[in-house]
Amino acid sequence: MKMTIYDVARVAGVGIGTVSRVLNRSPSVSERTRRRVLEAMEKLSFRPDRVARALSRGRTQAIGVLVPFFTKYFFVEVLRGVETATATNDYFLIIYNVQKKEEYIAHLDALAGARRVDGLLVVSLNPRILRRLYLEQPPFPVVFIDTYARGFSCIEVDHRGGFHSATAHLLGLGHKRIALLDRPEDPPFRTPARDRLAGYRQALREQGVAVRDEYAVMAKYSREGGRDAMDALLSLSEPPTAVVAASDLQAIGAMDAAQEHGLRVPEDLAVVGYHDIELAEHIGLTSVRLPTLEMGRRAVDVLVETIEGRGTHPLRVRMPTELIIRRTCGAGLGPITSEVRLTGQEAEDTAPAT
Repeated sequence: MKMTIYDVARVAGVGIGTVSRVLNRSPSVSERTRRRVLEAMEKLSFRPDRVARALSRGRTQAIGVLVPFFTKYFFVEVLRGVETATATNDYFLIIYNVQKKEEYIAHLDALAGARRVDGLLVVSLNPRILRRLYLEQPPFPVVFIDTYARGFSCIEVDHRGGFHSATAHLLGLGHKRIALLDRPEDPPFRTPARDRLAGYRQALREQGVAVRDEYAVMAKYSREGGRDAMDALLSLSEPPTAVVAASDLQAIGAMDAAQEHGLRVPEDLAVVGYHDIELAEHIGLTSVRLPTLEMGRRAVDVLVETIEGRGTHPLRVRMPTELIIRRTCGAGLGPITSEVRLTGQEAEDTAPAT
């Protein structure tokens, strides 16, 4: 038979309110009474129900996550970090997939109306929509991931620094004609293309290299998108000798285009990707590694501190990237594996989408 809080109160000789205060670690209970209640719990093999304890404090003990396209590599890795931290902090995790603006608004409305969560993580989504919906402050704490929103805690990637380091590395190898592949802004999703473009341009200017608008191309976040964009770049009268792409699959597509034009990587075209997916190491692709797992963990820690009243001021945390140098930039040795075959579904599942 399952023991209840009433059984504990009876054996300990106290009221159920006292037992509840012991469960919630209230300082108003004397040490002698606390010990008596804990001994009664041990005697009855009583294990408090996490949900019941949360409800007694007016909480759901749940954290919601609004995330677009959660099968994409970037978001999968962020969610892994979130899941690890929620388990450590004793919270449940509820994931809401967002693929269009209407879903974003519908999820926010439902969460606010039913009060299903104690706090919310918003990943790579436009904060202006949330602001317009609530006018002032939402009914629960919110932490943004990979997005900056004034007045809220935000865990960001230093995208500007990531593209600056990649471009500076190519400049250091002697390249002057360096192209950039990214994707355009796509509301309601937050695409940090402006930050990456700024880092790219800053590195060029620091070395006195002219910024050429025709070398910055927007394309789909896919192997096909990278191939088509690179094909156009290589058809210019003065084509680039290096390229930095905003996703590893775009970078692989750029390598495909180079091969179709009879060029060698890295001898004729140096290539740098972004995110550093598992496939990048396999083919020797130089890539910028993002702190995806740590972003998820840090965001949960900040949110839980806010929920529990231990953090009251918005924090803005910008996490650094790391350039992983391999063979495709020309700084390493050994042959390049250019024959990478992905099925359509594999390409979709592994495509980063931030």
